[in-house]
Amino acid sequence: MSGAYAKLSSMGKKDDMPCPSEIELKSTLGQRDASEAKASAVLSVKGMTCAACSSAVEVALCNTPGVTRATVALLQETAEVEFDENKVSAEALAEAVEDVGFEAAVVSIVSSKQPILEVVQLQVVGMTCSACSSAVEGVLMQCRGVSKASVSLTQGEVEIQYDASLTKPEELIEAIEDAGFDASLISQGGLDSIHVKKALLGSKGVSKANINVISGLAQVWYNANTTGPRDVISAVEDCGFGAELCQADGSHAGGSKQGSAQSSLDRELANWWRSLRLSLMFTVPVFFVAFVLPLIPGSEWMTDAMIFGFPCAQLVKWILVTPVQYGIGLRFHRGAWKSIRRGTANMDVLVSFGTNASYIYSVISILHHHFMGHHETGNYVATDFFETCTMIISLILMGKYLECSAKGRTSEAITKLMNLTPEMAIVVVRDESTGDITSTQEVLSALIHKGDLLRVLPGSRVPTDGIVIEGQAFVDESMVTGEPLPVWKLPNDPVIGGTISTGNPLLMRATRVGSETVLSQIVRLVQHAQMTKAPVQAFADRISAVFVPVIVLLSFLTWLLWFVLGVMGCYPESWLPEGHTYFLFALLFGIAVVVIACPCALGLATPTAVMVGTGVAATHGILIKGADALERASNVDTVVFDKTGTVTKGKPAVTDFSIVDSSLSLQQLCRYVGAVESASEHPLARAALDFCFMHLSASHITARGALASAGGADQADASKGGAGNVGIDRNHLASLLPSTEDVQVAVGRGISCTVKDSSSGVSSGGSSVVSSAKVAVGNRALMHELGLEIPEAVEGYIMPQERSGHTCVMVAVNGKLVAVLCISDPIKSEAIGVVALLQASGVECWLVTGDNGRTAAAVANKVGLVNVLAEVMPGQKADKIKELQDSGRVVAMVGDGINDSPALAAADVGIAIGSGTDIAIEAADYVLMRDDLEDVVVALDVSRTTLRRIRLNYFWAMAYNTIMVPVAAGALYPAFHFQLPPWVAGACMAFSSVSVVLSSLLLRRYRRPVHVLQSVSVVGHSPIEYESDEDEEGEEMEMLNGGDKLKYKKKYKRARLPGLKGAAGLLASMTGRRYTALASSD
Repeated sequence: MSGAYAKLSSMGKKDDMPCPSEIELKSTLGQRDASEAKASAVLSVKGMTCAACSSAVEVALCNTPGVTRATVALLQETAEVEFDENKVSAEALAEAVEDVGFEAAVVSIVSSKQPILEVVQLQVVGMTCSACSSAVEGVLMQCRGVSKASVSLTQGEVEIQYDASLTKPEELIEAIEDAGFDASLISQGGLDSIHVKKALLGSKGVSKANINVISGLAQVWYNANTTGPRDVISAVEDCGFGAELCQADGSHAGGSKQGSAQSSLDRELANWWRSLRLSLMFTVPVFFVAFVLPLIPGSEWMTDAMIFGFPCAQLVKWILVTPVQYGIGLRFHRGAWKSIRRGTANMDVLVSFGTNASYIYSVISILHHHFMGHHETGNYVATDFFETCTMIISLILMGKYLECSAKGRTSEAITKLMNLTPEMAIVVVRDESTGDITSTQEVLSALIHKGDLLRVLPGSRVPTDGIVIEGQAFVDESMVTGEPLPVWKLPNDPVIGGTISTGNPLLMRATRVGSETVLSQIVRLVQHAQMTKAPVQAFADRISAVFVPVIVLLSFLTWLLWFVLGVMGCYPESWLPEGHTYFLFALLFGIAVVVIACPCALGLATPTAVMVGTGVAATHGILIKGADALERASNVDTVVFDKTGTVTKGKPAVTDFSIVDSSLSLQQLCRYVGAVESASEHPLARAALDFCFMHLSASHITARGALASAGGADQADASKGGAGNVGIDRNHLASLLPSTEDVQVAVGRGISCTVKDSSSGVSSGGSSVVSSAKVAVGNRALMHELGLEIPEAVEGYIMPQERSGHTCVMVAVNGKLVAVLCISDPIKSEAIGVVALLQASGVECWLVTGDNGRTAAAVANKVGLVNVLAEVMPGQKADKIKELQDSGRVVAMVGDGINDSPALAAADVGIAIGSGTDIAIEAADYVLMRDDLEDVVVALDVSRTTLRRIRLNYFWAMAYNTIMVPVAAGALYPAFHFQLPPWVAGACMAFSSVSVVLSSLLLRRYRRPVHVLQSVSVVGHSPIEYESDEDEEGEEMEMLNGGDKLKYKKKYKRARLPGLKGAAGLLASMTGRRYTALASSD
C-alpha cells in the first residue's frame, strides 16, 4: 500500500468557501476489510525522563479498554498502540496518557474506519443574542458525528463539520428546529469540494476519495499499478486549485526528509536551550553574589547592607532565585506532582524535592531571624541556600540540553539513510515505436509513478528502485548494502534508490515507489528495532520502579541519622560550619542524597545503545528487526549453515552427465528433463534447465553467450562451468519442450510427471521415440520410492562425483534409470575463512543440507566443517535446530530465507543472507543485504559489541549511584570533613545521564572484524617460503607462484600461514583494507 500527501491552494475561488489545503493519497493495494475495527495509532508523549515514566505510560495504555498492544519508546518520545475502534478512540488514548501526568498528542492513525468528513452551511432564523447562538452550537455539538460547529449571530448562519457516515444534514436541521429555531440548507460541502471529489473519482485507478473542506485534507485510495500522485494532483489542478505534495505530517515533501521525529527533537533541543539560557541569566548573578562578591575586598558595605531589615545579599538572591525556582523550574514541580499523583516517582520528584527543600528552608530561615529581630543585634546572619536551588536547576537544564543533543546523534545513521533519496528526478517520455526520447520533466522523487522511465545522470543518486533499461555504469551501493566496491550494472539489472551512479548515464524504469522502496523498508525495520525493548532492559525497569522511593527514604534516614547523632553528641560541635545548627547540617546531607541520585542513566542505558547499534549495523548492510534479537545474537554459540545458496554460491551448473540407456539420445534426454524441471523452482532444477537449454537451443547459444557443445565426452566438457551462467529464456524453452501433466513434487527428493511428446522420429538406437512417458528426476530416495535399483556401474560413476562435492541427479523414464546428471555448486570464496573465524572465536559451526552424505561431507571438508547434518528435508531442519537447542546451545540459523523459513523461525536467531532488495523476510531476525558470509561474522560482532556497551552503561549507572549516594550522605565526612554541596550533587546528577548517552555514542566508532582472506594470486617469481612449526595433517592444496607450484597444508587457525599472512599484509597496503590470513581458498 503506497501513499502520499499533497497541499492544495485556492485559485480564484469564492472567498466564503473554505479551500482545501492538503490531500492524502493512499493506494488500494492491500487495503484491509472495512468491517474490521482494528486500528493503530502513534502518539507523541512528552515529559518522559526515565524507564519508570515509559513503563507508567505503557501500563496506562494497556489498561485502557480496547487496547490490544502498546509499545512506548523513551528516546523517540512516542507510543505505538493497537486498539479496537469500537471500544476506544485515539483521542481517548491521548487522554489516558495525560491522566498519568504526561503531555500526549495523536501523531497518526491507521484506521479501518476512515471518517467521511463533510461541511454543511445552514441558515438559522430566530437567533437574537449570544445565548441563542450558544444554544444552537450546543445542540449541534451533541449530535452524533459532529466535530465542529461555528455559529455567526450577525449573519444568522452556522457552518458544521460532520462525519457523513454517522449523520446527515437533515438530522442537523431537525436538531436545530427542536431547539426552537428555523433552519434551512445553504450549501453542502461546497460546490468546489463536490467538483474536486467528482474529478478524483473520475480519475483512472482511483476507487475512493474523501474530502475534509475545513482542514483541506482529502484521502484518496488508488491502484498504484494504474495511477500515481502526479495524476491525482493533476485532477485537482484541473478543478482550479494549485497542488503540491506534502508528507504525512503536513510538511512539504521537497523539504527536510528527517521527518517529524527529527523536527520534534530539534524543537525539544531549542526548548531546553531557551530554558537554560534564561536560567543562566539569573543563576550567574546569584553565583556572583554568593561566591565571588564576598571574596572582593571592601564589598562588605554591599553584602551587609540592610534593606527593610533584610541583608542586601540575601534579598538579591531571593529575588533572583524565585523566577528560576517557580518559573523556569516549574516543569520539574509539575512533573513531580503528576508523577506522585499517578503513584510513581521519577527524576522530577528528586529535583523538586531537593530544590524546594533548599528554597523553603532558606525562606523560613531568613524570615524567622528577621521577625525574631536577630538582625538588629548584628551577631547573627541567617543561613540561606538560595544558590543551591538555582544552580541545581540550571545544571540539570544544561544536562538535559546536552543529553537531548547527544540523543539526536544516536539516530544519525537512520537520518543519513532517510536523506539518501534525491529530492528531484528526471522523468523521460519516449516514442514507443521509434524508442526516441520525446520529452523530459524534472519532478519530485515522491511523485514518481511505477513504470516511469527515469534518466540517471553520472554522479547523481538513483531516485527510486527499478531496473536498468539502457546504459552501463558502476553503481556505488555502499550506503545501502555496505558493499565497498561499486557494482557494474547492465540492462535488466536491478538498482536501488539512493545509490550513486558513476561514469555513464543510465535509463531506468521505476518498479517500486514510496513506502515500497528498499530504503523505506530499511528505515521502517530500523525504527521498529529501536522501538522494541531488549530483555536486559527489564533489569532497569525493575530498579526504576523502586529507585526514587528508595532514594527519598535514604535521604530522610540520612537527615535523621545526622540530626539525632548531633543532638546526642556523637560528633563534636566543631564539625558544624559557622552559623549552622545540627538540623541544617543534617539537612544538607539529606538534600545532597536526593539531588545526586539519577534514575535517568538506568533508563537510557539500553535504548541509546540499541539505537546506535542498529543504526551502525544498517550502515553495514545488516538489518536487525528487534532489540530482543540483538540480545539473543550476542549469546550465540552455535551457527548452522544451509548449504545451497549459503555456503555455496547458489548458482549450480551441470558439470558432467552419463547416459545409462544407450537407446536414449542426448536431445531426447534434454527434452524429458527440461519438461519435468520447468515445473520446479529449485536451484538444481534451474541448473538442469540451463543444461537442457544449452543443448536444445544450439542456434541461439552464440547470441546468449553460452558455450558450444558437441556430442559424447566433448559435450560434457563443454557444459562444465558454463551452463550455470547461461540465462534461461523460458518462453523460448517452452516452445522446445513437450507438455506435462500429473506433476508431483516430492519435497527434498525430486519431481515426477507424465511427459507427452508430440514429436516423432527415431532415436540414436533405432527405436521409436516415446510419445508419452512417466519421467522422474531426483535423488536416491526418489528412485527407491519408485522401486528402482541403482546398478553397480552407475554407483561406480556416482560415488567419485559425490566425494568431489557434486550432487548427482538421476533420471528415470517409464520405471527405468536412463541417465545421471552431476551438478556442482561452487563454494563461496569467503566460506573457509568465515568458518575458521567463527570457530576461532568459540562458535561451533554446523552444515545442514538435504543432499546426500558424501556430497555434504565433501563440501564440509572443503570449508573446514566437522559437524554435518545430511539428507535433512526442509521440514526437518527446524527439528534439527530444536535438537541443538535442547542440548543447551544458543543457535543461529543462516539461510536464504525461502525454503529455510521454518528453520530460521525455530532458531534463536534467524539470519537471512543475500536478500538483496527483498528485505521483508518475516522468518528472519537479521536480514543481510549482501550475499556475503562475512556479514554473518559482522552481525554477531555488532550484537556482542552493542550488548557489551549496554552492560557497561548499566555498570556506570549503578556504580555512579552506588558510589556517589554514600558520598553525598556524608560517608567521607568523619575522615576528611568533606561535605558535598547540594549544587555540586545536582551537577553530578545532570551529567550522569549525559555520560551514558555519550558512552552509547562511542558505538559509532565501531570497526568491523578484519576481512578474511578469500584468495591469493601471487604475481612474480620470488617464491613464498613456508615453514611449518608443527606437522599437522590436512588436505594439501596448491597456490600458483610465478609458474612454480607451492604446496602447503590447509589450516584453520588465525595467522598460522606465514606466506598468506605476508600476502594479507601486501593486500592491506594496496587496498587500505584490513585482512587476516585465516585459511586458503583454491
